[in-house]
Amino acid sequence: MDGSGLADQVERTAVSPSDSTAGANHTREVDPLTVTRRLQREGRWKDIEPERDEMMKLARNRFKDKTQRQQWVYGELHRMYPPIQNGKISHFTPVVDGGQNGKISHSDAGQIQGLSSIPDAWPELPANASLAAEVAWVQANRLRIVEERSSGATLVHLARALSPAPSWAALGWLETSIRSYAKYVDVAAKATASGDDEGSVLRRERLAIEEVETLLDEMREAAGDAAS
Repeated sequence: MDGSGLADQVERTAVSPSDSTAGANHTREVDPLTVTRRLQREGRWKDIEPERDEMMKLARNRFKDKTQRQQWVYGELHRMYPPIQNGKISHFTPVVDGGQNGKISHSDAGQIQGLSSIPDAWPELPANASLAAEVAWVQANRLRIVEERSSGATLVHLARALSPAPSWAALGWLETSIRSYAKYVDVAAKATASGDDEGSVLRRERLAIEEVETLLDEMREAAGDAAS
């Protein structure tokens, strides 16, 4: 995954040290070796291993304890890639219908519940906002509003959010962060990088304006001296 340094920056921003333990407790306790062997038997490990490696990198910034890191990573892998039943694998579907109808495209009857329960106090959500605003909202609220049960179900308490979501698409990114955290962090890193680029442009523009103003002041002073 590109921009691993930026991904680490996003992770440090999204998770404070005081919240790290809570995040680990919300992850189902699993045996890393058992999960690895199961995925190998199912023939999925080769495709999943790169994602595991990226998640381990992120976990180093999120959890100080090695055991907590392993529990979080393999607990997430076990949840995202559950055992194959009846010869079928459950595939995740897109989370938002592209903003055409302003609705989450799936029902809450699956593993994630509460994502469509919009609080009455929230205003009408637009289909989209800026990617930076959507990702920032997810980073600020994910640990507050996402509850992972030992049964494997994930509950989303939107009423606990610090502020209303900026758009329906933001709720889509929230679900992406639940279903595949590594993929979400990749998007968040790119959004952060884009924001940094915009900030650099603005800073350069301000400096250019200041230089022009300084030059004009010097020209006025020179003209005043010549007139006197």
